[in-house]
Amino acid sequence: MNIYRNPFIVGLWAPAYLVVATGATMMDFLMTAIFIMGTLGVIGAYVSDFPLLSGLYPNEMAHKTALSSLLGMLFGLILFFVFTTVEEGADSSPMSPQGMFFATWAAMSAPAYPLMVFFVSRVNKRDLEAEQKIRDEKKKARRAKGGGPPIKKGSGF
Repeated sequence: MNIYRNPFIVGLWAPAYLVVATGATMMDFLMTAIFIMGTLGVIGAYVSDFPLLSGLYPNEMAHKTALSSLLGMLFGLILFFVFTTVEEGADSSPMSPQGMFFATWAAMSAPAYPLMVFFVSRVNKRDLEAEQKIRDEKKKARRAKGGGPPIKKGSGF
């Protein structure tokens, strides 16, 4: 098996991507919102067939990394808030910023890594080149039929 297509190796992109998300989360809510919007932009680029990277497989991996990271943030932070209860007066030794960074990153990465491994294993079973040929043929057929918005032909209203 190719090491660059091994799901357990490629799956490490999600925790690496979540290091940036953790930094944004620890800084400010606005930075977190900007990070989430940028991640949604990566997903939107994939959905609209806008190539972010050269090659089909890297674009697939960018999409899967963004998707698993968003889901990891959602599931991880929900689990983090559910399992950490705040008791008044019990905070005699507050957590250091480094500890809070690591705890936040671990809570988000714990669900993101298995999701990424699952997504990559599903992508590896697909024939991306054949799918791309089908997409290109459909795009050519739409252009040949005159697909798209109607454009007035003529010299006036």
